[in-house]
Amino acid sequence: MHTRPVVLGAALVVTAAAMTRPAHAQADGATTDDRKKQAGKDFADGDRAFKAGDFRGAAEAYERAYKRLPHHSALWNAARSWHRAGDLPRAANLYARYLDEAPASARDRNNAQKALTELAARLGHLQIHAAGLAGVKVDGDPVSTSEVYVTPGAHVVEGQASDGHTARQSQNVEPGDTVSVALVAPGGDAPAPTPTAAAPPSAVPPSSRTWSPIVVYFGGAVTLALAGVTVWSGVDTLGQKDTFDKNPTRQNLDTGLQSQTRTNSLIAATAAVGILTGVAAVFLVDWHGGHASGATDGAAPPKDATSRALRWGVGPGSVVLQGEF
Repeated sequence: MHTRPVVLGAALVVTAAAMTRPAHAQADGATTDDRKKQAGKDFADGDRAFKAGDFRGAAEAYERAYKRLPHHSALWNAARSWHRAGDLPRAANLYARYLDEAPASARDRNNAQKALTELAARLGHLQIHAAGLAGVKVDGDPVSTSEVYVTPGAHVVEGQASDGHTARQSQNVEPGDTVSVALVAPGGDAPAPTPTAAAPPSAVPPSSRTWSPIVVYFGGAVTLALAGVTVWSGVDTLGQKDTFDKNPTRQNLDTGLQSQTRTNSLIAATAAVGILTGVAAVFLVDWHGGHASGATDGAAPPKDATSRALRWGVGPGSVVLQGEF
């Protein structure tokens, strides 16, 4: 933030303008020239107070000048003064108002934006939605904009409805947070939901188990056949090993290795077919007969009428699956 005292340029501008424009009557009896002269005096009072270190007095004087003759320069000086005085929410709200009203070419826009960003991280930010309500207040103080910076903590937001009732809402806000507050006029009951006819009970979706148990029987038979061949191959491999131990020739070694490779392949094939058959039995086969009978009503017959026990094994070193469905 700047540390230089505020210049009297704006005051001089408004007083000079007062001497060059004709006077016009105002609703309160004061002429435009009178307002400009008084605004210039208030601005000058603010400059003197600021230089003297009376930042609160300076802020109040600048705000009086703005009320008499709205100008963004008075907002900037008032915001700076409240900032120096330690009233951070009021300073932040005036910085925001200055940024809304000052032209893009205003020399203090960047400084105001920097100061507002710094304060926003330390304050709470309320976005007030009060459609149909007037006289919106935060903690009893009237607000003129829908976005208000406040100290962190709990706050009460209220607004006046056309029938005289007050809509009120308490809201807690943390430092740096932006919170949306929606005020609803009391007595505005929400429309009753349109009654809808109860939906008829839906049919039980067809089961994903659509395979016939024949698949499991066939897979089990293949597994058992492979298991038998595997056992034979394993016995043959052991015999080849004995032959090699008794007569360790190159030919007996090659024959033994071929037998060993064949046995390993058969073990892998037996295990694969067994696992696939087990997966089909658990997840895909319809053991209750829905697929075979074409039943579509979702009702399952008693378990004891259709249950089937599945027990099969591969033998030593193989997979054994046992289950009841």
